Amino acid sequence: MKSDLLTLLQINDSMFPIGSFTHSYGLEAYVYQQQVTSAKLAEAYTEKVLRHSLYYNDAAFVNRAWKICNGKSFRYQQLLELDMLVTALKAPSEIKQASHKLGLRFLKLVVELGAGAKVNRYAKSIEAGQATGHYAIAMGMYAQETGISKKDTLTAFYYNNLNAMVTNCVKLVPLSQTVGQKILFKMQPLIKELVGKQDKVNDDTFGLCCIGQEIKCMQHEKQYSRLYIS
Repeated sequence: MKSDLLTLLQINDSMFPIGSFTHSYGLEAYVYQQQVTSAKLAEAYTEKVLRHSLYYNDAAFVNRAWKICNGKSFRYQQLLELDMLVTALKAPSEIKQASHKLGLRFLKLVVELGAGAKVNRYAKSIEAGQATGHYAIAMGMYAQETGISKKDTLTAFYYNNLNAMVTNCVKLVPLSQTVGQKILFKMQPLIKELVGKQDKVNDDTFGLCCIGQEIKCMQHEKQYSRLYIS
């Protein structure tokens, strides 16, 4: 029998081959401009991204997609509208492309693993040009159809993003692996807090812009030397 927990661990594992390790989401620009140069600043960076960016954006998109698929009167048009909204909210081109490419790779894999009808329909809509396709939406949809709770889905999604940020900080700043693990451990209460209040993100705050990070993402596009795609 398939385990929901094992499925959740697999799709959030760093070895799940969708290319997420190639993106820093503006962190490389922060390090290049010497604004994240120590363990203290790396910790502050991860805390701010979780609290002021991920909470209102990709985590909120996962949450919205999960709830749409979980509704008693499921309307596919709501997912297409969410897809269009997410496309509009992702202003930096690198971030928009990252969300699209990760979404495509994620969908291709989960379809091979036996995704449900809703996920398959979303993948076909992207192929037909009816939707852009975004990773956060695909993640929320697949988790719901697989039977993974919203709380577990969001917790894993936050942790996966935090783990990627810390890993990139370890490589770029650089930091020791021990320091990286201490940051991961210290952020656990924050993840629990954000997951617990995720439903408080309403239409007025959905996609709220974290302007500093978006500027860094735009600057990264023209950075002289780059290790990461975004």
